[in-house]
Amino acid sequence: MQACIRLGRNVALILVALALLRVAGAQEAAKPTGDCAGLHAGIAALVAQPRQGYWEPSVQVSFILLNDSETTLDTGWESWILVIDGNELKDMFHNGLGPLGGTLAPGANFSFTKALPIAKYFPEQREYKISWKGKYFQSPTATVRVPAEER
Repeated sequence: MQACIRLGRNVALILVALALLRVAGAQEAAKPTGDCAGLHAGIAALVAQPRQGYWEPSVQVSFILLNDSETTLDTGWESWILVIDGNELKDMFHNGLGPLGGTLAPGANFSFTKALPIAKYFPEQREYKISWKGKYFQSPTATVRVPAEER
């Protein structure tokens, strides 16, 4: 129980830090405004430590999408893609994850976390580069190191 609370607190701290730092992604190319208003994406990843066999070793990936414009924006949810070491995984977000209605109101954000099994997505002991993108945004790249003991 304490491990779950600690993991939840760590994910919450990561998301708050991303929101405070306003990790900037690419802006909607079709509507340049001359300023930084629009959709911004952030991403963080960490290796989750399995406890007492409750889940398989995984990488917890936290996502945040912010709308700092003055209008409601389409997130292009159907175009979201997770990228691991340059490989686009197009089916990662099309299982119910996404902002309600596919839009974000002015000043709103949408955040969520996915657990990616190490055996399936991170088969080697090394560093991996992870990012996500959509029709109207591109996140920065996060790096996660998968140690040998997580195999």
